[in-house]
Amino acid sequence: MMDSLLATDLDGTVIFASGVSQRDEEALRNWCRAGNTLVLDTGKSLDAVRHVWHEKGLPRPDYIIAFTGAVIADGDLDPLISQQHEPGTLATVAKLLEGERVALYASDMERDYQVFNRVGTTSTILPRFQPAEVPWLEHRPLFGIPVFVPRPDDQQRIRKALEDALGDAVSVHRNQDFLDIVPAGATKGAALRHLLDELVTDHGPVITLGDSWNDITMHEQADLSVTFTKSPPELVAQCDKAVDSAADLIDELLQEYSCSRSNR
Repeated sequence: MMDSLLATDLDGTVIFASGVSQRDEEALRNWCRAGNTLVLDTGKSLDAVRHVWHEKGLPRPDYIIAFTGAVIADGDLDPLISQQHEPGTLATVAKLLEGERVALYASDMERDYQVFNRVGTTSTILPRFQPAEVPWLEHRPLFGIPVFVPRPDDQQRIRKALEDALGDAVSVHRNQDFLDIVPAGATKGAALRHLLDELVTDHGPVITLGDSWNDITMHEQADLSVTFTKSPPELVAQCDKAVDSAADLIDELLQEYSCSRSNR
């Protein structure tokens, strides 16, 4: 049996407000030690991944899919493939959100920036940033434009307004309390498909693990799609399996693989 590939979301999947649990961390280390491939497939920017993963000394992934599929990087965060926003996109978004109770961010390859915050709070999903204004950011290559929308009743309305205003220039993905605006066609699933077809062609079974709506396209690429028992019901219904933790899944998979090898 060929070594398996696990593509996992981060926020709400292995990273929580308190960080990565000791049990999940050890399971991820065991996954990598067994010679399997680890892919982080996230809506986070590369700098956010650096902050919550690499700087915490967590197991080095083989690849990182960031910005909800707009960027594919190697395990050291060096970009391999990228797709950036068209000029003027951020200015259009900022104007559309005038008066809305949201926080607007923008991300280039190096860091995350806060354009404004009318919410009064921040989110652990976007752990660090620096302030910046739209005119300055418009001269930078942007790969993600996250919008923090803490009130669920506002999310659908704002998402529709963004899609109507920006048309085919962007894709808007719902991710917990965020709407992630990324270049047109960028999805976690499309990036994972490209990775499998072009960069990791010699792989075994593909397992995906994710808890939110923006993980659906990722799950569509899997041999085994896995979410959590606490995930939205429509996601649980779509996936092959639901577990209580990443460690539960990984421990079960490694046990199955060990038994399979011993029976050869």
